[in-house]
Amino acid sequence: MSITCKNLSHIYGEKTPFEYYALKNVNLDIQEGSFTAIIGQTGSGKSTFIQHINALLLPTDGQITIDKYTISSKEKPEKLKQLRKKSGLVFQFPEYQLFEETIEKDIIFGPMNFGTSEEEAKEIAKKVIKMVGLDETYLQKSPFDLSGGQKRRIAIAGILAMDPDILVLDEPTAGLDPQGIREMMDLFKSIHQLGKTVILVTHDMNHVLEYCNEVIVMNEGCVERKGKVKDVFKDSDYLLNLGIDLPLITNMIIDLNKKGFQLDTSINNIDDLVEALGGELHG
Repeated sequence: MSITCKNLSHIYGEKTPFEYYALKNVNLDIQEGSFTAIIGQTGSGKSTFIQHINALLLPTDGQITIDKYTISSKEKPEKLKQLRKKSGLVFQFPEYQLFEETIEKDIIFGPMNFGTSEEEAKEIAKKVIKMVGLDETYLQKSPFDLSGGQKRRIAIAGILAMDPDILVLDEPTAGLDPQGIREMMDLFKSIHQLGKTVILVTHDMNHVLEYCNEVIVMNEGCVERKGKVKDVFKDSDYLLNLGIDLPLITNMIIDLNKKGFQLDTSINNIDDLVEALGGELHG
């Protein structure tokens, strides 16, 4: 499912002394099947924007079109419910959303809420729990007996059970150890390879460089840049001026270039960097 925004704006506290423009005339397209990162400083409008994709927030002005659904400031609840089945939103610390006594009941809650029979929902639960790297033996366990990383996988399984076309991730690796982070990002990569559109909000530019193919840069409620990751990351000075930390490999390339090398700052993995270094040293 593609996403198109036209003059999308959102105001918190409209017509009060606390009025604040979180989004200002956002115009952009997110391609179906892309793995798109949304980056920017805290307060740049990232989280407000992604909540429009799931219709948790409605535009103050303008509109957002997701497949056949066009959302403006005045929408009927039944229309929004169908959209929320198509667009799954994973908040920070999604494990806090778990509430049922067993993992199976937690996973099947969403599908049954949209009219799926209990029998069919249980079959879906068996499928999606494997998708997140666990097995059927977990289904009858309490989610509260699991580790933090396992709880997060269960919460994501509950969203995948509704078979969304779009998966929106808001800082999904927050609080995980390095191994858990790697496993979680690899999970999202595998979900993307199933044909899902994945949208990732993150402050970790290493993830953007390694996993994403498109990037949107937000600043003060506006979209400043959008393009291929390698193209946006070439302009390292621009990102640094916005207060966005560069990926570790990009910092390494910049340091090497200060010593006389002429390496491309869009290089995103060690193998390519070694090859480029070899080419310069033997060229």
